[in-house]
Amino acid sequence: MGTGQDPGGSSGPAGLGDARARRRGIGTRGRVALVVIGVVAVAAGAIAVVRAGHRTDVPGQSAGSVMPGTAERTAGAADGRVRDARTVWPEAVASLPKTSADGLGYRPVTALGPTEILLTAGPSFEEPKRFDVYDMKTGRSRTLVTLVPGADGYVQGGVEVGEDYIAWYGRRPKEPRSWVDFWVAPRQGGDPIRVGEVTGELAGIDRFGVSGDHVVWSPEAGGVYRMPIGGGKPEKIPGTDGLWLASWPWARNVPAESDIETGLPDTNQNVLADLRTGVRQNMIPLPGGTRRQGIIPPGATGLRCSRQWCVGRLDGGAVAVRVDQSDLRRVPWTMTEPEVYGDRFVVVLQGTTSMIYDLATGKAGGITAPSADGRSASYGQGNSSSPTAVFFWDAQQGDDYDVLNLAAIPELE
Repeated sequence: MGTGQDPGGSSGPAGLGDARARRRGIGTRGRVALVVIGVVAVAAGAIAVVRAGHRTDVPGQSAGSVMPGTAERTAGAADGRVRDARTVWPEAVASLPKTSADGLGYRPVTALGPTEILLTAGPSFEEPKRFDVYDMKTGRSRTLVTLVPGADGYVQGGVEVGEDYIAWYGRRPKEPRSWVDFWVAPRQGGDPIRVGEVTGELAGIDRFGVSGDHVVWSPEAGGVYRMPIGGGKPEKIPGTDGLWLASWPWARNVPAESDIETGLPDTNQNVLADLRTGVRQNMIPLPGGTRRQGIIPPGATGLRCSRQWCVGRLDGGAVAVRVDQSDLRRVPWTMTEPEVYGDRFVVVLQGTTSMIYDLATGKAGGITAPSADGRSASYGQGNSSSPTAVFFWDAQQGDDYDVLNLAAIPELE
């Protein structure tokens, strides 16, 4: 992976040059992991290469720059030495083969639980043949779903895991109009079910997901739509004007595409809505509101909130606060994008080493494989539509990846 080779068969820095266009087309997650310093932004599921140098988009800060009244909790790298994620969270890291037993390339999607990882298996990233499940404890894989071959020019878009179903959609990039079709399969395995298709504006997917009886998605223009798994026409979920799907059943008032590419990286999220109940929760007051201890101060930008944490940028660094407006602190090092993974993790950068930082415990673990000359490093992240729970890197430069499963990291340590 020092050369940036990914499991889908596209090569490193040269192969990442079309990542933005590919991300626009396939809707992998609609988010950019800005970890290539001054070079290129990479899509979710691609291999990110970190080069030595200085960032210009998000100035960093030291581990010691902690806001007054908060405790410094940076176990794992507080002494300046970066510890590998396998050392910090041994129960959450395993070796994952790069290819299946029949020679197909593996690409992680996300976690199915603390011991299982969903994979696509195929000759390329956009043309998987099936979904496999990798068991971290036994080191074995099993086939979950065999996909229905598409027509010429048909490629797979995003993948998402729900409580009952795995969902995905396909595209025909050469068609003159936007077009996607939706598929699901039982989470425990079984035959694929074609749900239906949409065209035009509804086919420009920002994020999508799956409930117990519908596929759900947001087009780039906003709103949240659904289509019955048993068949039927798409309909807009009432009350979702001005909202975009975050991760089912949650929606927020900023799209996934509000990144540096769209010119909207500073847009603040201050709403999280439960689409099952219609209840909207005001997360963090927008800058300019009343200042109280535990609320991100005025001037914070790019706020993004999960069910537990909000993160944003402030005064050349990054800050985090719990949704209940407690536990305000600086995020150590450089936060590469304002996105919360697994409800409490962010990606941070120290030098050329990317790390997963646990907002709840303050622990950090490295997820990059350095090149032979030490001038660059790389890692990959799972290809789910909502924020993935899986990151991987080629520590040994061999036949296996090291893979970190966020779902396996204990919440209280």
